[in-house]
Amino acid sequence: MKGLLGTVLIGLLLLLGGGTAGAHSELVSSTPAADSILESSPAAVELVFNQAIQQQFATVKVVAADGGQWGESTPTVAGERVQIAIRAGLPVGDFTVGYRVVSQDGHPISGSYTFRVASPQIAHPGIGTTPASVTPPAAPQSGSADDGDNMMTTWTLAAAVAGLVVGAIVVVFRGTRKDTNTDPADTKHS
Repeated sequence: MKGLLGTVLIGLLLLLGGGTAGAHSELVSSTPAADSILESSPAAVELVFNQAIQQQFATVKVVAADGGQWGESTPTVAGERVQIAIRAGLPVGDFTVGYRVVSQDGHPISGSYTFRVASPQIAHPGIGTTPASVTPPAAPQSGSADDGDNMMTTWTLAAAVAGLVVGAIVVVFRGTRKDTNTDPADTKHS
C-alpha cells in the first residue's frame, strides 16, 4: 500500500516539476503584423520572440506571391528581436514572411504569416470614394501551428494531475479506513 502511495506521489512531483521544461519558445509579435494591410511598403520586417535568438541560426524570408524574394540576405539579431531589411521597390501585393530561428536554449522556432501592401485609392471629388483603409494590427502571432495543442496539453496535464490527486486520496482513505459497521448482533448464528 505504501509503495503505491509513494509511486503516486513521485508521479505527481514529476508532473508538477516539469512545468518550466515544457515552456516553448515562440513568436510574440511582428511588424508588419500578421494579416495587416499596409498603404506603403515597410522598410523592414521585425519579429519579436519570448526568448533570445541565436544569430547563426536565424533565417527570415519575405516572399511575394510570384515567389520573388524581397528580404535582404542576412537578418540581424538583437536578443529576442530579429529584423530583416526589405529591398527597395516592394510592389503592391501579398507577401509571406517565413522564419526559422533557434532560441538561446536550443529550441527551434519556425512559422510564417502574410501581410499585404495595397495601392492607396485616389479620391475623386464628387464620386464619394475614400482612401483605402488599413487593417489594425492583428494580435501577436506565435507563428506556431501547435498553439492550440499547447493549450490542450496544459488542460490535459491539469486533468491528469487532478486525477492522480483524487486517486491518491482514495487509496489513502481506503487503506486507513476501519470497518466500523460491524455489529456483533449482525453475525449469523448456526
